[in-house]
Amino acid sequence: MFCIVALILSLAALRFDFFLPDMLSAMKYPVVITVSRVVELVASVVIMFYLVSEFGHDVMKVRFTMRLYFWVGFASAVYSIVCYPLDILGIASLGTYSDLHRMRGFMNEGGPYGLYILSVLLVGVALYRQGWEPTRRLGLSMAVIGIAFLKSESKAALAVALFLFLLNGLMARSTGRRGIVIGATILFLAISSQFVDLARGIRIYREAGATYERVSHLHKQDTSFVAGWVAGAFLVPRMIAAHPWSGIGWGNYATIRNAPEYRGAAAWANLADDPGLGILGTVAELGILLGAYLMVCLIFPYLYLRRLGMPLYVTNLALLQPVVHIFGAQLNMTYPWIVTAFALGLACVLAKKIRRDELSKVAG
Repeated sequence: MFCIVALILSLAALRFDFFLPDMLSAMKYPVVITVSRVVELVASVVIMFYLVSEFGHDVMKVRFTMRLYFWVGFASAVYSIVCYPLDILGIASLGTYSDLHRMRGFMNEGGPYGLYILSVLLVGVALYRQGWEPTRRLGLSMAVIGIAFLKSESKAALAVALFLFLLNGLMARSTGRRGIVIGATILFLAISSQFVDLARGIRIYREAGATYERVSHLHKQDTSFVAGWVAGAFLVPRMIAAHPWSGIGWGNYATIRNAPEYRGAAAWANLADDPGLGILGTVAELGILLGAYLMVCLIFPYLYLRRLGMPLYVTNLALLQPVVHIFGAQLNMTYPWIVTAFALGLACVLAKKIRRDELSKVAG
């Protein structure tokens, strides 16, 4: 139903005036981009359900796939660390980039990479709790992955990690465990502050958004300013206010962002842009009602596993998808759907174990 309504809203958005950037690929034209995103979304959902069906039949498939996911993430972290000195010496900008030498693994930017690496760490925790990897090897590997996570300098990833920390603390039954989580959160903030000045980053984005119309003319050639979060913080609220229920059409941000009613007196941005604002950007494109329906669908696996009484290391995997989308991950990224499949697969494994234990007690 979501896909059908999204397509209808995209067709309805043809009533708007579009301002197409130069060199815009055919796949990013209005309606066409919505169709492409629907195809990507359907493919991701099919992959998730296929994995869950396979995991439900064979525990070894859950174990193998989770281990493969973790070690590919580890390989990306090693790649970033090996590339780090090459970037500093100016030889090559591969797994790292920019003057800050941010790590990005096999991805384009450190922001999305940080969110991905966080998912790898959560899978690592699940492997540890299941006893599916030797503890020493897993600990050393997660330390290496942690370096890549911090050096990605992803503010969104840090925000998601803090959210999960605090939520787990609130759900802990014992006061002692809550204290441990609070202490771990403080330690995490202290370590992270040595790599990412989160408060300063938020302040810069807020101030830049407030003065975007004027300052954009001074940074016309700076894609980090006229694109992404800074521009989105100025444009997206205007789009939501203008079309709160129907949105501007899924994927139409880049072709509508230069419209005078949103851009105002700001500089023209001649590029295929994405706001990078997660659920806010989605609401601007889909409208409030469809955006809310989407979030309900994304959070349902987490609520389902909570109702089954699954442990936190399982529910955290299911919670990752809605949270990373709130903080900036695109809906058509495949890895959050795979991690959700891991959560549901582990639920099948644990449910079978509980049944076996109950039958053993009855037989005994």
